[in-house]
Amino acid sequence: MLREIAKIIESLNLKPSDLRIYYLLLEKPELSVKEISKELNLSTRFVRERLRDMHKKGIINRKLVERGWIGYVYGAEEPKVVVARVKSYLLAEFRKLEKILESF
Repeated sequence: MLREIAKIIESLNLKPSDLRIYYLLLEKPELSVKEISKELNLSTRFVRERLRDMHKKGIINRKLVERGWIGYVYGAEEPKVVVARVKSYLLAEFRKLEKILESF
């Protein structure tokens, strides 16, 4: 059972840099990958990768803009929304665990 709980936590796959990116976007919404990279002193490739993952998880949002260039800017989802999504995900995973335990 502990192995299953560890898998649930690992499946969130959040990195310390994800929190740094999220906090930055709370302070300064609508930043590009390049701007985030510069602010946090991280490579653009790494930031792009983390943003893609965080967007899939609903932690951040992105918007297509035209500012002399066409591309995405990113913003943080409201903390209440993020907490609700994580809670929903965790509850679903714990329901799966409970079904496993019923078979013992």
